[in-house]
Amino acid sequence: ISNSCNMSLSPKNILFYLFLLGVVTWACVNPIKDFVQIDATSFTTIEADISDDPDLSKVRLTSSSNRLLSQLALPISKAVVFVTDQNGNKTPFTEGIPLGTYYPPTGWKGAVASTYKLNVKMLTGQTYESTSETMKAVPEIENAITRFETFDQYSKVDIRRAGFTVYLDFKDLPTEGDFYLWNWKHYEKIGFCATCTDGGKYDFKKLDCVQPKFPTDAILNYMCDGNCWDITTNNDLNVFSDVLTNGQRVVGRQVARIPFDNWTPYYFRLEQRSITKNAFAFYQSLISQVQSSGSLFDVPAETRFSLNIKSVTKPTERVLGIFNVFSVRKKIFIIDRRKDIPFGELPIIPVIPGDTYACPPGSVGCQDKVPCVESPTRTKITPEGWVF
Repeated sequence: ISNSCNMSLSPKNILFYLFLLGVVTWACVNPIKDFVQIDATSFTTIEADISDDPDLSKVRLTSSSNRLLSQLALPISKAVVFVTDQNGNKTPFTEGIPLGTYYPPTGWKGAVASTYKLNVKMLTGQTYESTSETMKAVPEIENAITRFETFDQYSKVDIRRAGFTVYLDFKDLPTEGDFYLWNWKHYEKIGFCATCTDGGKYDFKKLDCVQPKFPTDAILNYMCDGNCWDITTNNDLNVFSDVLTNGQRVVGRQVARIPFDNWTPYYFRLEQRSITKNAFAFYQSLISQVQSSGSLFDVPAETRFSLNIKSVTKPTERVLGIFNVFSVRKKIFIIDRRKDIPFGELPIIPVIPGDTYACPPGSVGCQDKVPCVESPTRTKITPEGWVF
């Protein structure tokens, strides 16, 4: 790294950097109209989930760009979104929070053996539709075991070294061509709902930290004004095909890795999904790219083209994302992180830096506890099966 920092600029390098600067400048000033970037490499992303769990069905629409600008994703609002089943029944999806995310009527859910097609019409007139996808049944999660394991290639101060690996058993359905995907969620009850760094203080009207004119090293932590949980989800993809195990019992399938970052019980909610062949192929291609590039965030846009969504108004347009129709089974586990730990192994417990803010004694109208703001990574709603 030090060698690259000290590299001298040859005429060839100067020309390269001038070219790169021109590309970035062109991309930054390129206009955005109706949530669509006006350039030849702008993509529409449609991520649609239809499930027999009413909490999981949603459609997310965003405008993405090429690899250089892949971190820029703008929500696409005011679209007309609906799903039609094999009987012609049409279910409208209405935009909610966050913007660009569309939800079915409260309580609506898909049904196993039913077939669905997605239709999307943008405010700009662009129209998209999916192929028809049929929801397949999913078996129950029979059993799950947790085993403490260490990866000796990492040092004892590396959080990746020690942890709990989760394995499950299930009975594959007798039908051929079944495909599975596993997701999980962890809920952690928290005491602090806001942390202000650089000498900042919490603004209870803006519900955010306000930075001072002259930053300092001070860090202030603000207690929650009620119950609040942080939500962690898996950041990898785990899919499976029954091509070699059709109708058999699958034993010891690894589905998660739990960190050893405390002695406290670990709330773990596992989802087992039965996905379509198109969804399996889409996710399998992403996994192949992750193995060569490092993470999902590094996967270039051109490898995420949809296998089952197309543009009606512009057939040559390539769309990103997937229309994912799935049945799901959930199971909640409370993992005891004090059990079967080898002697000498200790958790790496994160330390929260800074001071806890408290109102000065005798102050009038002062607030020192902040609300738990609902988001995909935080909730004040008690998780299902919470027993602590």
